[in-house]
Amino acid sequence: MHTHVHGPDCDHDHDHDHVHGPDCDHDHDHHHHHRPAAPVHNPLRNVGRNDPCPCGSALKFKKCHGK
Repeated sequence: MHTHVHGPDCDHDHDHDHVHGPDCDHDHDHHHHHRPAAPVHNPLRNVGRNDPCPCGSALKFKKCHGK
């Protein structure tokens, strides 16, 4: 009995885990196909430490959300 090594010329049915490679021609619906991430936006970037806190607390930013 000889052991079969699976490759691009293999023509029998594979009912086991498949190793993906450059010659793989089936649909890959896996998590490694990502859309580009949206850029991160920091809404507090332009708030100074001594400015009023944008949350509306009437405190300075450094005493409220700037900690």
